[in-house]
Amino acid sequence: MMYYILLPNDSEADTLNEANLLGEESLGNFWPGTGLGVLMTLVEKAPEALPTLQIKTDQNQTIGVPEFLEKISMLHIKKS
Repeated sequence: MMYYILLPNDSEADTLNEANLLGEESLGNFWPGTGLGVLMTLVEKAPEALPTLQIKTDQNQTIGVPEFLEKISMLHIKKS
């Protein structure tokens, strides 16, 4: 499953941008994308912005940041 981060002014078309790709989950692994760095920076430097973000999947599901972080915490994070 692919995960994408959408900032307040982003549309679903922005999921095509590399900066919006959080990464891909497969077989108990998570391959991070550029968007994961964006999310981690926001977690550290602007946590007040987290409620305004959306995490979308390639299956058109929307989840919150806490749910996403909990989900990937149970996966083996692969390095690119």
